[in-house]
Amino acid sequence: MKKLNLTANLGLKIASLLFAAILWFLVTNISDPVDSVRFSNVPVTLRNANSITDNNQVYQVLEDSDVISTVSVYAPRSIVDSLNKENIVAIADLENTTNIDGTYYVAIQLSTNKYSNQIQSISGSIDSVELSIENRASKTLAISATTTGTLTDGYIIGDVVTDQNQIRITGAESVVDSVKDAQVNVEVTGYTTNIGTNAEIHLYDDEGNEVPKDNLKLSSSSVGVSVTILATKRVPITYQISGIPAEGYVATGEVEFSPEDVLLAGRMSVLNKIDSIFVSDAALDITGYTGDLTTTIDLSGYLPGNVSFGDADFNGIATVVAHIDKKSDKTVSVPYSQIEITNIPEGYEAELVDEGKNFDLLISGLSDKVNKIEPEDVSGVADLSQVESGAEDISGEYNINVSLLLPGGVTTGDMVNAVVRLTKIE
Repeated sequence: MKKLNLTANLGLKIASLLFAAILWFLVTNISDPVDSVRFSNVPVTLRNANSITDNNQVYQVLEDSDVISTVSVYAPRSIVDSLNKENIVAIADLENTTNIDGTYYVAIQLSTNKYSNQIQSISGSIDSVELSIENRASKTLAISATTTGTLTDGYIIGDVVTDQNQIRITGAESVVDSVKDAQVNVEVTGYTTNIGTNAEIHLYDDEGNEVPKDNLKLSSSSVGVSVTILATKRVPITYQISGIPAEGYVATGEVEFSPEDVLLAGRMSVLNKIDSIFVSDAALDITGYTGDLTTTIDLSGYLPGNVSFGDADFNGIATVVAHIDKKSDKTVSVPYSQIEITNIPEGYEAELVDEGKNFDLLISGLSDKVNKIEPEDVSGVADLSQVESGAEDISGEYNINVSLLLPGGVTTGDMVNAVVRLTKIE
């Protein structure tokens, strides 16, 4: 029997084997070659977040690391062609969090949800999610309401009221501590009637910068806001001074007051009925004064119901000064000829018995007024309607009370009588 020689033509046998291997590789790859595909912005699913939150902590993803910018998959072309972004599975298990110098990392596990056993390799541009982990904190804040914009001329903003006045925020301790104010804002441009709306709540730090709410939990995201819009009208104020100063003193008639007018706010139907504000107050009584009266009046007590002051800078307090000066006296000699006789009975003529004489009159008032008075500035009236006319003949002399006419600012306490002679006309 002929013995088989396995080493015969060894080189030819090795060459044949290599050729067969190359031929197999070419055949398999020509029919379904290995290819690659890239997918962009693949989201990472975070699992077992309760491993952090159950410890009264909160986490925040840093640098948008929960999105992989590029995922590359290597597989036969037939597999690659059938994959899309939704087939890429990226998972980060928060139970496997690692702390490195205060930053927390969670490894990303990449796979596909189909043909997973035919994927040669899969990799991402990042391999972990970065987190910050802090203790959870809460805070309750008062909600303040503001407005922006410009109302129509003649209107102002009254009350701005929210339907709830507090909000509770929860989140990372450092973020919660940075929030100092909660506000809502309502745009009022062009409005002439009351506004009722829902407004979003915004959070601010102590420098007035808005704090993002993305990683905070709010008890409410918005509140109802009511804005009262009021019409306005400017009206003058009249102050009534009453009483008489002390003996020897007189009111000069000069009154200083501030303000002279006020801006009122309310419903237009109410404001249309108001033309002025009349102030009569016990504080304006000058009785017994020997010097200027200076006082303040709270004008709010003189406003009709549902009307307020339209100027936010005005507190409703008016200042009034009534000037009082020492009285000056002067005696003037007035001719009787400056007395006019009136109501002379029919059929009679009348004359003053003292026609060519004078009478003395003591006048009082402010020095500057009294000193200017001359006799010719004083006149009087003798009214004969005081004479009884029942008799057949009423001729005779009568003592008639004279009504004196004095210049403004002066007075007299003297009584003046004039003797009038009546003569019947023949």
